[in-house]
Amino acid sequence: MPLSFPAIQNGATRSLRLVAPTTAALLSLTVFAHAEVPEVVTSIKPLHSIASAVMEGVGTPQVLIDGASSPHGYALKPSQASLLQGADVVFWVGPELAPSLKKPIENMAKNAVTVELIEAPEIHQLDVREGATFDAHDHHHDEGGEEDEHAGHDHDHDHDHSADEHDHDEAHGASDHDDHDHEAEHHHAEHEAVDPHIWLNPENGVEIAKIMADTLAERDPANADTYKKNAAAFANRIGDLDKEISAELAPLADRKFIVFHDAYHHFEHHYDIEASGSVTVSPEALASADRIKAIQNKISELNVSCVFQEPQFDAKLVSVVMEGSNAKSATLDPLGTGLENGPNLYPQMLEGLAVSLKACLGDAS
Repeated sequence: MPLSFPAIQNGATRSLRLVAPTTAALLSLTVFAHAEVPEVVTSIKPLHSIASAVMEGVGTPQVLIDGASSPHGYALKPSQASLLQGADVVFWVGPELAPSLKKPIENMAKNAVTVELIEAPEIHQLDVREGATFDAHDHHHDEGGEEDEHAGHDHDHDHDHSADEHDHDEAHGASDHDDHDHEAEHHHAEHEAVDPHIWLNPENGVEIAKIMADTLAERDPANADTYKKNAAAFANRIGDLDKEISAELAPLADRKFIVFHDAYHHFEHHYDIEASGSVTVSPEALASADRIKAIQNKISELNVSCVFQEPQFDAKLVSVVMEGSNAKSATLDPLGTGLENGPNLYPQMLEGLAVSLKACLGDAS
């Protein structure tokens, strides 16, 4: 395993006591060069993976929200403050995805270049979807706010992500949460106008790599060529994978399915395979009886073949909405929870979503 910068620095410091001044000066220059590689912090595992691909051969980024933690209600641990305090560059989606990171990033990473990716004009955006069954409207807009379509794809986007549901103790007593359900959707529409799960569109993944490479090249000119070459190689890899996934999912475009929470519309829209609803608005809050009933009705009405749960959350609520139906249950993971961190996680995560959809929907008629 290669030595980290602190080890190199400490080793060089010990050597300086034993060598001639000229050699000491050369060692100092070497240490200085290593110090110029920026300390990069990312918010979630998929962004960490993209940054790892861009920085390969130069350095290794850090990730704040690791393991099975969800970014929506994440509480930053005190031990992670040092990551932000020592950061030179911070890449995160924005407060639409992880509102709890906003103040820590502002207060602890004051000296860092902070890139809020959801604000980047190159990123394809989707409006949020409203309601349990996404019947309200479906808009996709570009950076100028006008309706747009992806190059090579005839899709149209939106989404929904707010504060309103999770787990369920059974429909009894859940009616107390009905008003909260409507308030949450209103809050969501008002404060989260765009779908924050931008990385699930592979075209956005490629754009994110370019943004990272440009940002790091400006911060670290000595390694600019490496960052940009790595981003180009990443784009080629994701482009090839995108074609494979498109071919795999094309036959499933008319299949009906329900997702746990509305995290996947960037992926759905890109591959023209749209969900019919989500079990929750926000996975951190209780689902109302009205919403559960609406999803159960949709499952029956459309003969929904699959309801997807997520590894970050309890599967009991999915079991409740599936009661009395012939729908199957499977898992979609938008974060690569069980995958090893590093440059391979992002393509493996995209491929995993495709495999899960195909496995569960492939048998449906």
